[in-house]
Amino acid sequence: ILAQAFLAQAVTAQTFDVHRCRVPEFARIICQMAETIEDTSFAQMVKDATTEVRKGFIRKVYSILTVQLLLTVAVAVPLTTMVSQAWLIANAWLLYLSLAMTLVTMCAMVCCQKMTRTFPTNYLFLFVFTAFEGVCVGFFSAQYTWQSVVLAMGMTTVIFLCMTVFAWKSTTDFTGFGPYLFGALIVLIVFGLFISILSLCGVGVYWAYMAYNLIGVIIFTFYIVYDTQLIIGEWGGHKHQFGIDDYVFAALNLYLDIINLFLFLLRLFGNRR
Repeated sequence: ILAQAFLAQAVTAQTFDVHRCRVPEFARIICQMAETIEDTSFAQMVKDATTEVRKGFIRKVYSILTVQLLLTVAVAVPLTTMVSQAWLIANAWLLYLSLAMTLVTMCAMVCCQKMTRTFPTNYLFLFVFTAFEGVCVGFFSAQYTWQSVVLAMGMTTVIFLCMTVFAWKSTTDFTGFGPYLFGALIVLIVFGLFISILSLCGVGVYWAYMAYNLIGVIIFTFYIVYDTQLIIGEWGGHKHQFGIDDYVFAALNLYLDIINLFLFLLRLFGNRR
C-alpha cells in the first residue's frame, strides 16, 4: 500500500504538468485582455466563472473520496469482524491477489494517464482499485482487535478533519513542498526495507519499527495538507493545483493518504489478536 502511495505521489510530483490548471491560465489571459480595454466587469465575470469551476472540481473530488471510503469500509468490515483467523490464513491467496491487482491497476493509471481523465474508464479503474484495496485493508485490520481498529479509525478521522481545516484556513502555501515530501516518502520506504531485512536476520527491531510507524504518521499527515491545498488550488491562493480533469487522481491521492495514515496508526497503537 505504501508503494501505491509512492506511485501516485510520483505522478503528482513529477509527471503532472497540469498542477497549473488550464482554466485559470486561460482566465488569466482573458482578464489581462479585459484590463487592456478597461473592461473590468468582464474580467470579474471571468474570475467568478473560474472560481465556480474550481468549486465544482472540489465537490467532485470529495464526492469520489466519500464513495471510495464507504466502499472500502463495506469490503473491509466483513473480513475484519465476520471471518475467522483460520479462514483468513487458508485464503491468504485473496490478499496476494488483491495486492497484485492494486499495483497493476495503479501502474495502468500511471502509465495511461489519459484514461484517468476519460469517463467512464477513470471511474472503472478507480472502482476496481478501491474494491481490491478494501480487501487488503480488511486482511491487515483482521490482525488486530476490533477496539484497536475503531481507535485507529477514530484517530484517522480526527487527524484528517483537523488537517483539512488547517489546509483550508492556513495562509502558508504548502503546494511547493511536494519534492521534499516525496523525498521523505522514499526515505520511509528504504527505512522499512532495512527494518524488514534486520527482522529476517533475527535482529530485534521493535523500537525501530515503532519509529518507522511514527514517521509514517507524520509524513502522511503532511501529505493530507499538501494534497488538500493542491485540490483547492488558486481559489485558496495557492501556487500549484490539480487540473480540473484530474479529479480521479486528486481523489486517489487523498484516499491513499487516509488509508496509509490509518494503517500506520493501527500498527503504532493497535493490539494484535
